[in-house]
Amino acid sequence: MKNIFRFLIIFILFIITSLPIYPKENMVRFAAVGDVLLDRGIRKVMEKRGMDYPLQAVSDCLNWYDLVFCNLECPLSELGKPMEKKYIFRGDPSAVEMLKKAGFNLFSLANNHALDYGHEALVDTIDNLVNAGLYPIGAGKDQKEALKPIIIRNNGLTLAFFAVLGYPMEGVSGSPDLPGPSQTGIDELISLVKTIRDQVDFIVVSFHWGIEYETQPRPQQIKDAHRLIESGTDLIIGHHPHVIQGIEKYQGKYVLYSLGNFLFDQHDDVGKQSFLFGCTFSDEGVLFPHIIPIDIVHYQSRIATGERADLIVNKIPLIVDEGTMSFREENGWYYLEEENGQVTSMSTH
Repeated sequence: MKNIFRFLIIFILFIITSLPIYPKENMVRFAAVGDVLLDRGIRKVMEKRGMDYPLQAVSDCLNWYDLVFCNLECPLSELGKPMEKKYIFRGDPSAVEMLKKAGFNLFSLANNHALDYGHEALVDTIDNLVNAGLYPIGAGKDQKEALKPIIIRNNGLTLAFFAVLGYPMEGVSGSPDLPGPSQTGIDELISLVKTIRDQVDFIVVSFHWGIEYETQPRPQQIKDAHRLIESGTDLIIGHHPHVIQGIEKYQGKYVLYSLGNFLFDQHDDVGKQSFLFGCTFSDEGVLFPHIIPIDIVHYQSRIATGERADLIVNKIPLIVDEGTMSFREENGWYYLEEENGQVTSMSTH
């Protein structure tokens, strides 16, 4: 009997000490990744190995977070007709449930592939996501709807998410009355941010911007990011270049200029490398900022380890307007840590 009692005590202590250490205030665990494609080579491997295969290896990781964001690089619809352009994508609408099961719930549709199969397919994609209890951002039946932020109340906090396409789309009329991704200038976006600043706890802006395969943001992107932060934005998520770019901390807020490809079928090594950015939104601000390096291997997203992880992490320039910032590795997570040591870890994952 004593041995059983001793075993129970040890087991309870093990469970308690294994739990993540959190502050007691309201909090939301958030993760963001880059481009997700469910067509071409990814579609073929799903048909061969099963719908869950591409995200199977990262599903447990993604489901640890409360909110998980990606840039969905294709409509998920069987409707519409293909546009006349070089690259057109679309995924099977049944993939919505696979994405949900994998842990995703926030999807930017503000990208240059949102209208690959026309307005009908985009509206159908929005409906498919909403009907599954998910949140499409940055697209709508017209520009007014597309520019509206998604407001999410979770674990005692209120968060607003904007998603914007940062350049004109190829071969698409810019009518504000037609369905499409949100397209607006930086001044209007800043105005929208200021309008809701006092109504929410955090504002996150997703930008589809930059130049494909360039490893550095353009000066105008940096200026726009700084202006958004000065206007009240708490986090900026960038994608479209298909390669990793740097992380900047400006006035205490993070800018992720490009997260790279989270799930794509490109064959060059740089197109297979990316990272997940995670943090905890809380009453005290953005806590525990970290990244998890990601490799695409045989059309499957995987957490990179060892030399592969180091290779990815070393490609991420870190910029801060005051002091210095570096990564501190702990159990495969790489915490963003400033010289003053203010950033701490979650203890366990």
